[in-house]
Amino acid sequence: MEVTILGSGASLLSPDRVSSGLMVEIAGEPLIFDIGSGVLHRLSCSLQEITKIEHIFISHLHVDHVSDIFPLIQSLWLSGYDKTLNIYAPSIMQKIIEVTNEVFPYLSDKIKFKYHQLEPGFQVKTKNWNVLTFPVDHGDFEAYGFHIEAEGKRVVYSGDTAPSKEVVKAAKGADLLIHECSFPDRLKEIATTHTTPSDLGRLATEAEVKTLVIMHLYPELDEELGDALRSIRASFSGKIIVPRDTQIITL
Repeated sequence: MEVTILGSGASLLSPDRVSSGLMVEIAGEPLIFDIGSGVLHRLSCSLQEITKIEHIFISHLHVDHVSDIFPLIQSLWLSGYDKTLNIYAPSIMQKIIEVTNEVFPYLSDKIKFKYHQLEPGFQVKTKNWNVLTFPVDHGDFEAYGFHIEAEGKRVVYSGDTAPSKEVVKAAKGADLLIHECSFPDRLKEIATTHTTPSDLGRLATEAEVKTLVIMHLYPELDEELGDALRSIRASFSGKIIVPRDTQIITL
């Protein structure tokens, strides 16, 4: 199993980090988790044939997690895509698709896709992999994390969330926890729907994960990265990865 961090940034522009997205490749099959602004370009650098994509999982419907899905649909059409694109997303995604078809009618029938509405416990299982959905705490927004199991390994992706017992439960003993770490501790009062370094260190320790990958990094966190890592290290003794975009993690 290979995990590629396509986008490790957040909503604010960064020259080094695009918005959220990652790819998990299992037996040559790519699964996409979130596809925010800039992720499609990163995908073109990381995947030789985008027409291999058949499954996209969207954690929640904020622009920085979903905006490149429609450019992807256009790129697939122009690349001669002949499969069915499965889109797994919260309930509002169906309405977004309908509006997009009205605004860009030329895209409405160019590729086949199937929408699957996420809910807690939603599961997709094939002979090679299993993805299980669990709810997270992102304020009033319907938001989910994903537990991916394949080839004897377990990966958990939090999406955007405040510290959540659901994440701890899903990630218990996981080989890899990919978790947002949006703002430094000093901004905790405004980061009520996100996770700060100190909280993340405690969460990763409680979950007993082997390796922690931090993403969804705002510029403020990047500028104080050393302090952030020390805050995580205060309670977490496992391996920590601060990824660059397109970095591959092999399990």
